Parts: sequence; C-alpha cells; structure tokens
Amino acid sequence: MVGSVDLAKRVGAAAIVGVCVALALPAVAAENYQSGTMVDITSGANGLLVRLDTGAPTNCAGTPYGWMLIRESNKTMLSVALLAWYAGNRQVTVYTSPIVPGNYCEINQFDPA
Repeated sequence: MVGSVDLAKRVGAAAIVGVCVALALPAVAAENYQSGTMVDITSGANGLLVRLDTGAPTNCAGTPYGWMLIRESNKTMLSVALLAWYAGNRQVTVYTSPIVPGNYCEINQFDPA
C-alpha cells in the first residue's frame, strides 16, 4: 500500500508539472501569433491587408492601425484568406514576422479555424 501512495504522489507531481509547462508555452508564442475574428480586409500595392478584432501580435507593435500584410507573392495564403473571408469563416490565427519600422507587420502563416 505504501508503494502505491508513493506512485500516486509521483504521478500527481508529474501531472502538475505537465500542466504548468502546457500553460506556460502559449505565453511565449503569443509574441508572434494572434487569434481573433477578421474584421476588415483591403488590398494594397504589396498584397492583402488584414485586421483582427483582437489586434496584432506583440511583435507587430507599431503596425499602422493594426493592419497586417499578406504579400502578393504568397498566392496560396492569399487564396486561403480570401476564401475564409468570403465564406464567412472569419475566426483565424495569424503568425507574423517582426515588424520592420515604417512597414506593415507581415503574416507568414494564416490559419482559419
């Protein structure tokens, strides 16, 4: 019986550590991704601009009015974004590259829900 109590304590401790690690991971990742609802799209000279109701990720601080750019050269991503918009599937997660001063934040992965 004593052995099973020790095992239970170890399993419980491992579970607590696992949960803590799982909860800590999104805090790091949130710097370069954001989930939310697309509230606006527009086209610009370099591609499609997207805004989310939750704003832009922290690595996009300073992007004009929260706009994030999908470059015209990313044709598949552009197609997925436009299809999601026009299908009404506006819940998305975007992954971004750090902003270059004076430019829009760039989306490097677009993941519709």
